[in-house]
Amino acid sequence: MENDVRENSDEIIPRKRSPYFALIALFTAVAIFILSIQAYFYLIRPQPVNVPKLAEVAGLLGSELQQPFSSYRSDALTQVIRETRDNIKQVANFIVSKSCSEADPVCQSKALFYFVRDEISYVPDDRFADQLENPLTTLKTGGADCEDMAILLIALEKAVGNKVRLVFVPGHAYAQVSIPDYKGEQWNNLEATCKTCKFGELPNDIAIQKKDYREL
Repeated sequence: MENDVRENSDEIIPRKRSPYFALIALFTAVAIFILSIQAYFYLIRPQPVNVPKLAEVAGLLGSELQQPFSSYRSDALTQVIRETRDNIKQVANFIVSKSCSEADPVCQSKALFYFVRDEISYVPDDRFADQLENPLTTLKTGGADCEDMAILLIALEKAVGNKVRLVFVPGHAYAQVSIPDYKGEQWNNLEATCKTCKFGELPNDIAIQKKDYREL
């Protein structure tokens, strides 16, 4: 009788789980985590979109070209930026309002950088350290050498309340910006002559050069 019961009873055999299901679950969890991190940063620090073209800011500029100035002294640079402040402020406000849906200072700073990087053509000048263009003239002509692009960026970034400085390396110049409450207010590189450089990036050959800083 005991043997009959054993033969007739339904034995429950545990089912083995395929390792593929575990791998799929792992990959799904990792993908969700990465997407969550990206969504977090986009919500906290939105990126600029639809940065205006140079032609779109033309209506904010006069037709007269300003004379270049020939001094790299901080007081001279500060003076020319102060003299063009009202016009540059209008340009900066237009760029950031078109590019950033929220009043986020990082988004605004990036929008100004990408505008100069993409809309101002880099025109090398063998007279480096000879003379600097007025930032309004750079906007009107649409072309500039490295130091003039840096001066334009500095003027635009100052117009939205950021700290800026001019950086010299042998035969080259670029700008840096410090944004309140962003990454400990560290200095971020603005290398507009490098058309593939993102906000904060420098080409390797420039990054290793000895630098001279002039805060404005």
